[in-house]
Order: sequence, then structure tokens, then C-alpha cells
Amino acid sequence: MSGACALLDDPGRRPHPALVTLASLGWDDACAAATPAIDGGTVARVAIAHRGAVEVMDEVGQYWAEPTGKMFHRADDARALPIVGDWVVVTDAERARADGSRAALRAIVPRRTCLVRKAAGEAERPQPLVANVDIAFVLTSANHDLNPRRVERYLAAIRAGGAAAVVVVSKIDLAADGGVAACATLAAVADGAPVLALSTVGGLGVEEVAARCRPGGTVAFLGSSGVGKTTLVNRLTGDYRATAPVRLGDERGVHTTTRRELMVTAAHGVIVDTPGMRELALFDDPAEAAFDDVLAVAAGCRFSDCRHRAEPGCAVVAAVAAGTLSAGRLAGFHKLAGEQVVRRAPSRRRR
Repeated sequence: MSGACALLDDPGRRPHPALVTLASLGWDDACAAATPAIDGGTVARVAIAHRGAVEVMDEVGQYWAEPTGKMFHRADDARALPIVGDWVVVTDAERARADGSRAALRAIVPRRTCLVRKAAGEAERPQPLVANVDIAFVLTSANHDLNPRRVERYLAAIRAGGAAAVVVVSKIDLAADGGVAACATLAAVADGAPVLALSTVGGLGVEEVAARCRPGGTVAFLGSSGVGKTTLVNRLTGDYRATAPVRLGDERGVHTTTRRELMVTAAHGVIVDTPGMRELALFDDPAEAAFDDVLAVAAGCRFSDCRHRAEPGCAVVAAVAAGTLSAGRLAGFHKLAGEQVVRRAPSRRRR
């Protein structure tokens, strides 16, 4: 894309006449204060990340940029590389826009938030997914996709990364009770995160999601393949990209998004759609962020190293027995804690 960069305006589902500005991309005084000064540098935001290069967007257009310098080429940690949502400083932007060459990406502005998971199949390597998101929506369908433990994982990763979380129960039109039971189940594990019911077929819940997407803010939509992320994003952006209907037989959706991509809208700010994730293994230890309700009760345990299983004076086990804390929440806490022990074990063996 070259030349003026137009906003997407969902009411008319046509490009908005207003130009994209840094403010509409999410730029603010805090970003400016954190940005390193580089001669000839301009700021842009990463819209799409490819292997070895990124597509960035500024108030003039969208163009390619390539990381340079040993801090990028010799990076041992993927978190040192640019990802979707990053603010970056580039040089030679004007030339890159004019002839399709690549601008030089000189620096990444320190991130406010960053969603990270463990790289698939690897115990010790982080995989950053998206940066500088204000709200992350976790979508799960009311039919066969419903999995409270998976939602807890998403919420743990989001909170550990510093963003706010909202749970969205999609496809409630496919549930016999209109999604009431599914919403109640997830509210019990959401630890205070809002839980919204959604049917993009009938439009129910779309406005509740839209109300949380504000100009100047950034939101991301996460979840398994086929839960309706792209359909919802299409409703918000007016960009009717290809989606697939629910499969006959098992009522599961079909994977349609293949990459993370940043989009700018006039009414709903910056939106990041993401491909479905088959696995969300947590990299950082997120127990405090994910289970602060369990840990609040645990403060009353007799022993500070209580494992909350069968120890005497365990306030957590007592709360489950009294019905003030759900057994499911405690089960999720134990499962997550066990995974973190397994993740840390290899580094101990190497010492």
C-alpha cells in the first residue's frame, strides 16, 4: 500500500476519507517519551511481521522495513525482534515508500504490554505474539470449543503481559440454552474479567464488544481456530475477508486467518486479528496474575509453603469445602503450577 493511508469506517464499510495519523495508530505522549532519538529516524507501527522483515504503517502509508544491527541479527531471544503492534524507529522511510525497497528498522520503542507464549514444542524459548495491546478478547464458542482450562491459560498469558482481558462466548445461537450455561461456567474461572455472549449471526453482543474498542486504543482477538474471530473482526472493520461456515457433523468452525495483522478503523481504533492457536503453553510464571483469587485465600494458610492439597490448616482446601472457592479453580491452579515446574526443570538440571 502506498500513498495516503485511509481509515476503515465500519458504518459504510468503505475507506474513511480521514487520513491515518499516528494518534489513530495508538501513538501518545507516553510513546513519544519512551522513543529513542535517532538521526533521520521516523516512527511507525508494525502491521505485519514476516520472517526477517516487517511491514510497518505510518501516517503516509504502509511499507517494508528490515531490522538492522547486531541487537537484531544476533538476538538469542525472539522478544528482541519486532512483532505486530510494536512501535519502531526507522530510517529511509521515504525511499522505501517511493520505490518499494526496505527501510532500516533501527530500534523498538519499549513495549507497554506484550503477549508471550512458549514456542510450540520447546520448553525454554518464548514466542512473543503481539505488543502494545490494551484489551485482549478471548473468544471461545458455546458449543464444542468450550474449555475452561484453556480460557484460564489465555487469561493468565494476557494478565502476565500487562493487558486487560475480556472473555467472549461466541456462537450462542448454536447452544440450546442460548449460551447461558457456557457464560456461567466461564464467569466462574474468569477471575473478574467480563464475560460477554455473542452471536454474529444475529448481531447479539457485537455492540458490547464494539463499546470496548475505542479510537486510539488497540485490541486483539484471540482463541482457537473457527471460534468466529475473523467474522467478528469483519463486523467491526467492514473488511469482509473470507470466512468459513461451521462444519456439518461436529459444529466446529474452520481456520481462516493465517497471520497476525494490524488494522486501523475510524470508530474502533486499532484491531489485531490472530490465527487460531492449537497450543498456548505459558512461558512466564503467571500464577499470581491468573489466580489471584486462589492466592488471596492462600494468605490464610497455616504454612507459607502450603501446596493446597492435603496440608493441615490449608485455607484453600477449606474454602473449596465451604463452597466459597470452586474446585475447578483450584484444579486449574494445580495444573498451571505443575506445568511451570516442568518448564523450569531442564534449566535446573543444566546447572
